[in-house]
Amino acid sequence: MMTTEFSFLQRQADRLLPQNPLFRLLAINGVIGFGVSMLAFGGLLVSNAAGLRDLIANAEDPVVPLVLLAFGLLITLGSAVMGTAIMSLSSDDDTGSGRRDRIEGELIPIRVHATVRRPLPRD
Repeated sequence: MMTTEFSFLQRQADRLLPQNPLFRLLAINGVIGFGVSMLAFGGLLVSNAAGLRDLIANAEDPVVPLVLLAFGLLITLGSAVMGTAIMSLSSDDDTGSGRRDRIEGELIPIRVHATVRRPLPRD
């Protein structure tokens, strides 16, 4: 029974998600970012952080601040999640660790001559 449910979900995912792996990655992480932003939106309203819920409730038109807050969180957190997914990809010749190689060698101090500037006159 579990195999048929999995194959059904796989067929639905193949039908709805793009076939290009990069776009598929962005779509999946965009949905995750949407969920994270809606959790943050709900958390801000439930916790009444800095009296935000009271300010919105007492507004003349409370829909406008709700939409602006939700849209701002969606753009910010959604792009952060999608950017994290892109940055965690490894290139073909990379090991996939995401870290750069350390530069080997000894540091050598170099003397640099600098001229002293006169301070600007104050009015």
